[in-house]
Amino acid sequence: HIQNSIVGSVERRGISGGERKRVNIGLELAAQPTVFFLDEPTSGLDATSSLAMALSLKKMCQLGMTSIMVIHQPRYSLFTLFDHVLLLGKGGRTVYLGSSGGAKAYFQSQGFEMDADENPADWFMDVISGEVRNSVVDELHPDMLFDMWEQRVSSADANGPDACAEHGRDVNDTDDSAILAQKLTEEWHRIDTNGDGVMCADELRRLLANCSSVTPSAEIVTELMERMAGSRQTTSVTQKQFLQYLCSLRHDIARDATRSGSFRSDSGTDSGSEGSSHPDPELGGGEGVRRRSTSGSDGIWRPMRTAPLDPLKGLKRETPGFTAQVRILALRRLVQWWRMNTQRALFLGTLAAGASVLAGLDRFLLRSPTWSCMGFLNLHTALALLIAIFCLQTFGSEQPVFWRESANGICVQAYFLARLWVNTFDIIVQTFVFTSFHFLIRSPEVPFWEFFLPFLFTAYAASGWGYFVSTIVPLEHGLFVVSLIIFVVCGLLGNPLSLVDFLTGGPLQFIVELISITRWSIAMSFVVAVDSLKPEPTDGQDQYMLKVYEDVFQRDFHIGVWWSAAMYLLAMGFALRFASFLGLRFMHRDKQ
Repeated sequence: HIQNSIVGSVERRGISGGERKRVNIGLELAAQPTVFFLDEPTSGLDATSSLAMALSLKKMCQLGMTSIMVIHQPRYSLFTLFDHVLLLGKGGRTVYLGSSGGAKAYFQSQGFEMDADENPADWFMDVISGEVRNSVVDELHPDMLFDMWEQRVSSADANGPDACAEHGRDVNDTDDSAILAQKLTEEWHRIDTNGDGVMCADELRRLLANCSSVTPSAEIVTELMERMAGSRQTTSVTQKQFLQYLCSLRHDIARDATRSGSFRSDSGTDSGSEGSSHPDPELGGGEGVRRRSTSGSDGIWRPMRTAPLDPLKGLKRETPGFTAQVRILALRRLVQWWRMNTQRALFLGTLAAGASVLAGLDRFLLRSPTWSCMGFLNLHTALALLIAIFCLQTFGSEQPVFWRESANGICVQAYFLARLWVNTFDIIVQTFVFTSFHFLIRSPEVPFWEFFLPFLFTAYAASGWGYFVSTIVPLEHGLFVVSLIIFVVCGLLGNPLSLVDFLTGGPLQFIVELISITRWSIAMSFVVAVDSLKPEPTDGQDQYMLKVYEDVFQRDFHIGVWWSAAMYLLAMGFALRFASFLGLRFMHRDKQ
């Protein structure tokens, strides 16, 4: 019933603590490990949920997986599921190592007596802590338990195999039935809010949908109600009828109340005669149940046998190929993307507000010309900073999840591409919102798409810095690092007035043209503005600034200023994405 639910975090409440614990275990089981280590997996779970978890792990062990866990204060029915247990005393020394079923007999053979109504698992802890009196040794100190065990091991080595070497008990029908009944009861109370113990067809349909994640049709619900209640005119079922019927489905023939205790074969012949098998009418029953019988030509009922199944068949996990992993990871990222609509709306609002403020300052307060490169510098730097900050979460927010998946065979290239593709849509939308609000308020008198493209190239290059920083720097430090980088590569090295001194040849010009975003993006916006507006300023200051901008940005390129700048920014964005992939692939190798 918690499928498709948010797990939650410290700030945001999601599923309960016990459900979160089971989700964590399920995540690890999804990797199909051969050896599974668990540290206190039952902490935070009630007794029934702990037993259900242990039963699931026991069944996985029967398929060939080895489970090793540390556990405290288990109920005895859970304790006896373990094949072997290791009880440790103070200092981590061994007090007992053997089968779970042999622990009680061992301690009793050493002179400890257990009360009839005592939980053996708790009693063992009391013995180890020195809280239980020993009938053989009057003043027994807990440290003496270590010597007792060493003597027992020495005796076993001399006399042959230890009698405690038997395995723990297997899962039986009583365990399954108790867990199933408890889970069904929980789901019943979720729907039966008035607590009358009776459900109509609509309530039963919702209950079945919660249990199976599939909503049954009205016809199926009606037929199930008839079978549960034993009447074709029934309009409701009780909790007892519901539990009895569904719990009996673990047998080959369900306990169908419409057949009045008689169970029939597929041919319609009554199988309630001598020699047939019936499921136990009680919820905890099931012992001695045989397979459904079939009738031969001589009229004699014989048990139906099936070919034995190989329990290890299919246990080996086959990792999907690159294309399949890209599809799976992209779908998962899309689900996460959809769940972030609130955060996305907040970020888009921030972008729109920032663009509106900058446009208002340029138009109404500073009254700078629409071709002013200083205005473009502020715009491009602001967009680059916001985009880079947004992209920090692409690879930085789920690093522990990625490390675990990478260690279990996930394709790093598929993971990288899936997250990159989904995030690209956000970058385009954010750039469009930022540019549109500024364009509407500023009214630069140039075609919108020509005005928009330089900002898109700026966002492409700046997002590469966000990706790269997120793969090499912890998320808590990423904001500071990326802010410093954008200030340098956009605000400092891309300042049009400083470029007059930077672009004089030599190593400094090479560095500026290699890493500065605004060195190229401002050139694109300036060329578009000049070609569209053909400015002829009359003010002496504007004439001087226009001449400076033309000397800096309208230099001779074989393919033109706009196309040269576009190619530089594309190459910069691609190089940063490739560096991000290398960082994702080779950083933190010890955790992958």
